[in-house]
Amino acid sequence: MVPDDLAARERFLARTTYNLEVVDSHTCGQPTRVVTTGADVAPGTNPNDVRHMLSAEQDWIRRVVVMEPRGHRSMFGVVLIPPAAAGGKFGLVYMDANGYPNLCGHATIGAVTTLYEIGYLDPPTRDYSGEVTIDLDVPAGILQANVQFVSGRVKSVAVRAPLTFFLGSIDLNLPSGIVEADIAYAGQWYAYVPVAAIQAHIEPSEIDKLVGSASVVRRALADQLTLHDPMTGKVVEVGNVVWTSDADHPNADARNVPVSSSGSFDRSPCGTATCAQMAVRAAKRRLSVGEPFVNQGLVGTLFEGKLLGVTEQNGITGYIPEVRGSAWLTAHAVFGVDARDPLGGGFLA
Repeated sequence: MVPDDLAARERFLARTTYNLEVVDSHTCGQPTRVVTTGADVAPGTNPNDVRHMLSAEQDWIRRVVVMEPRGHRSMFGVVLIPPAAAGGKFGLVYMDANGYPNLCGHATIGAVTTLYEIGYLDPPTRDYSGEVTIDLDVPAGILQANVQFVSGRVKSVAVRAPLTFFLGSIDLNLPSGIVEADIAYAGQWYAYVPVAAIQAHIEPSEIDKLVGSASVVRRALADQLTLHDPMTGKVVEVGNVVWTSDADHPNADARNVPVSSSGSFDRSPCGTATCAQMAVRAAKRRLSVGEPFVNQGLVGTLFEGKLLGVTEQNGITGYIPEVRGSAWLTAHAVFGVDARDPLGGGFLA
């Protein structure tokens, strides 16, 4: 006898100690897993307070959501914070294999798409075609998202980040020779290095070489980088190495693949890396404010970006960036942790 769906679900819940309900999506190839219930976050809580609470007291949520056996090194998670009152802002806390980033573009696009596609938010009408702008509360500050609808379904989301800026360039002494790396910030620090420096190409078939060589660049940055973070006054620590090249898509201006210090890599063009690359290009007079910039990712998908204007925040002069991409829902699931399972709390191999 096969139990019905409800009976099977109840049996599963009874046999697991912790449960999380999640909705999966991918943004131009890069996964986002939104925790909708189970994190027990009070509505309207400040995202930085939630991030501290998760990190200090409930890091099991991140490990279960992001890591194996339910995730993988490149999985990205979001804990949803409901608004304090109807019509208020939703909050997002980001999670990955390294910890809790301040900002993530692709995950914001995925989370906003999830909010509308499963009914936490609704378009103005059932068959609405047009655009809606919402604000989101994230650890990096208030984000603005412009949501494009066609016949009541989300087509794309443009995320406007608070700040991106170019810090400077450094000549790195690598085994292959001297290579210039550009350092820029957009919620995370990035080092941009031409993939030609390692005689490789940005293709899925070469990802092992790209990940391995990024570790070499990261060690060189740790040893040789002396630029100071204007937000902290300390020498910048860069975990994200971004390989760059010309695009091979007819509508793209460039191609890149970011590799993090955990060995994860982005299948999409990466929202924040696209923002920071625009800051590099603007500083080098290769991109003007308002000029479109289309970035191609590892699997060939595209993000559309532009710099909306120059800004100064806390003494830092930079740009207000916007990046647009599309996400699609892929799963709706309940995760459980069996107290008897020695690996149920998550691991990375």
